[in-house]
Amino acid sequence: MSSGSYDSTIIATVTRKFREDESVLAIFEVYQIIGSKHQNQLLVIVSSNYTSALFAFSISRYPPESISDLTVVAVYAIDDSFWINPESGGHGSISSHQFTIFSHNEPTVYYYQATPDAIASRDNFIGKLKTLISTFKSASSQAATVSFPLDFTWLDYYKRADMLLIDRSIAEGSQAPKSRDSKFKEELERRRHEYIVYEPYKIYTATWNVNGQTSEDIELPEWLSTTEDPPDIYAVGFQEIEWTPEKIIMNETKIDRTWVDKVMSGLHTGAIYEEVASVRLVGMMLTVAVKKSLRDRISDCLTAAVGTGTLKWGNKGGVGVSFQLNEALFCFVNTHLAAHTQEVVRRNEDHDEIIRRMSFEKTFRGRSIDEHHHIFWIGDLNYRLNEVSQDIVNQKDRDYNQLYPYDQLYTEKLRKRIFRDYNEGKILFGPTYKYNPGTDDWDSSEKSRCPAWCDRILWKGQRMELLKYDSVMQLRKSDHKPVYAVFKVNVETKDDHKFKRVHEEVLKTVDKYENDNQPQITVEQTDLDFGLIRFNENYSRELLVANNCHLPVQFKFSAKDERYSHVCEEFIHISQKSGELLTGDSRSIRIDIFIDAKAASKMLRKLKDAKAGVKIPLDILVLHVENGRDIFITIFGEYKSSCFGVSLDTLMKLNKPIFEYEINELIALEREEKLVDLTNDGNQLDVPREIWRLIDYLWNEGMDTPHLFANRSYGKHESIVEIRDWLDSWSLAPLPVTPKLAAEALLIFLESLPEPVVTISERECIVNADNYDRCRELIRVKLKRVNRVLFLYICRLLIELMRKNSTVRLNNLATTFGKILIRPQLSTGRTPTGNDVYAYTEGERDQRRRFMMTFLTNSDSVRDFARAELMNGFAK
Repeated sequence: MSSGSYDSTIIATVTRKFREDESVLAIFEVYQIIGSKHQNQLLVIVSSNYTSALFAFSISRYPPESISDLTVVAVYAIDDSFWINPESGGHGSISSHQFTIFSHNEPTVYYYQATPDAIASRDNFIGKLKTLISTFKSASSQAATVSFPLDFTWLDYYKRADMLLIDRSIAEGSQAPKSRDSKFKEELERRRHEYIVYEPYKIYTATWNVNGQTSEDIELPEWLSTTEDPPDIYAVGFQEIEWTPEKIIMNETKIDRTWVDKVMSGLHTGAIYEEVASVRLVGMMLTVAVKKSLRDRISDCLTAAVGTGTLKWGNKGGVGVSFQLNEALFCFVNTHLAAHTQEVVRRNEDHDEIIRRMSFEKTFRGRSIDEHHHIFWIGDLNYRLNEVSQDIVNQKDRDYNQLYPYDQLYTEKLRKRIFRDYNEGKILFGPTYKYNPGTDDWDSSEKSRCPAWCDRILWKGQRMELLKYDSVMQLRKSDHKPVYAVFKVNVETKDDHKFKRVHEEVLKTVDKYENDNQPQITVEQTDLDFGLIRFNENYSRELLVANNCHLPVQFKFSAKDERYSHVCEEFIHISQKSGELLTGDSRSIRIDIFIDAKAASKMLRKLKDAKAGVKIPLDILVLHVENGRDIFITIFGEYKSSCFGVSLDTLMKLNKPIFEYEINELIALEREEKLVDLTNDGNQLDVPREIWRLIDYLWNEGMDTPHLFANRSYGKHESIVEIRDWLDSWSLAPLPVTPKLAAEALLIFLESLPEPVVTISERECIVNADNYDRCRELIRVKLKRVNRVLFLYICRLLIELMRKNSTVRLNNLATTFGKILIRPQLSTGRTPTGNDVYAYTEGERDQRRRFMMTFLTNSDSVRDFARAELMNGFAK
């Protein structure tokens, strides 16, 4: 393999990206210019059997150490459509160091570094591509003569793995990714053919203009029960039932149950039927019934009515019923259009108005007639015969084919003025209007109306077959003859077993679509283990984040709780909390942990359930990807106990150096009540040994140190760690630091206490700050003995320091120690934060300073107070 100067690690990593029967022939490092940024890539030539291809990989880390660092950006088959222009830029500029790849007439420009090694690698790489192009052309001509196929299907594996569901328009930013619901519906619809089957249903439609007759003495089986097998669905329409002026004016919509009952009793006796819906407008009424066994398959049933007569009254117009059967929408429309031979235009207008206005409304937007899969239009449409010869009408052997060309509906439909895309069966029955009621004779009145096929049934939709279209002559009460049509309709039906399979597969497809078309980043690890953590030492870990997707990524560390703004614990620091990554980019983010005075006690509380030697979660970071999924990174660590951050009561219970306690032992010690710490000579201490040693050191070694306790700047000084180890181990060696550092360590120690030394409220400070006796009484009554002794111990130290050292200032000492020592007691159960130590208003700080100053300016009284507290004498 020719790979220029690339080391074995890169070659091995790239090779692992491919399968055993695929060979890497050459590698070349390039970049693309995307906007104002560069994206580093590797071009790799690979062969399999007798074909080759060029792969473009984005690189999330260079050099790539694992195959996850390489993401397929593009795959170019080296076929007839592939060629390369090695000199596509002008000389003397960056564009001179580029070349263009063409595949299927689509150009892609790549740039390379202007170094001698890069130029040499380029020449070798392009030379290899040209050789493969020539080899393919030669092999292609040979394959054509010997019928030997050149197969590129091996490339499908990489397209499926990396790019099948990547929408390039999304990658280019021209459109946003579809929502999950939208994509799911789209995919389910695309695969509809896989789970839809077609079940046959027999539909019986019927229409009759009853000419104002009542339902008495009328039986309908001769009209509605003409089929051998019982139909599945009936749609029966009437016109001119109770067609009185009063009903017209009132726009009657009340269902005439006598006619409905007649319909239900006239249906086929071979099945039990159930009324689905009935709708009426004056003389028009439509009843739809289905087999009772099919009723559960009917849903979303709605009715509608449109009046088109004079003043839009319902003497003319239409009524309709809409419902869903399985996966198909059915619509039945029963209409009565304008009368009289010459009113063709009005009938056409009625037709158009019904189509425009009829809406089956369930929500604010109703379904129109045309928004159905299967539509049946029945009724007295009132289209007549134009200028037909009376001889043809009156001949005994009625040849209806001679009449049909004169039919207005036929001619208007032929001119596409009405019922566009509707079908009607061949009429093999005589005109249904107008007869002398009670007879089969044509109209013999003075008007002597010409016969016509006024009563019609049309349909629209797919997979619909007309089985029978006929009229019933033996029903003679009206001047119209009833008409019926029987259909076989193959209805879209969901196969539940097939649908379940497709549904599950579509869910997986949508999941992959979301993954492939939403910004996402990868992290090298989601568990960061900091190992053993100790007080006042800095620990760092690197978190590598990479963008291996085809979209640019905006990321940030976000808060876990909307109520708080902080993204992590105060002792954790993130070097970069937000940023952007282009495809192939990676970034190393440093995570630091530093347990300072504010965090020490909090750490102990966090570890209260920890076992010895066991690492526990210290925090969980939420790495938020804009428009993508969050990544959760858990911070682990094992905290080594120190005297910093431990309560005064617990410190008083120690009978060995704290360095020798495990965390769980220290927590257990907190719950004990008995004080067990003794000095080596058997005398019980009055304050914790660790604080006493610091104060004793300062008393003996630090009284002459200029500006002691001022200009604090040693918090992270390495010598603080030496002091920590000296205190934690109860070392007998001299303290190996300067008084300045010891003073800083004392302040840090006091700040780290989980509870303040002096717990008095702000009001108590204000009321008593200027009166020593009241201040002393507060200290005596409200503080536990160890707190009282420690407070007096510190006051005596500061008083002695002011007496011996002219560089220290009363106001500075009172301000510094007032802020640290005097804090209000937190409510039970509340977790203290760092702000509980420092977040004072100017007024609060002043009250604490004044309270502290009251003690520091009464040296004799403080000395007497201390003597009274200490059994063995305190003052020197």
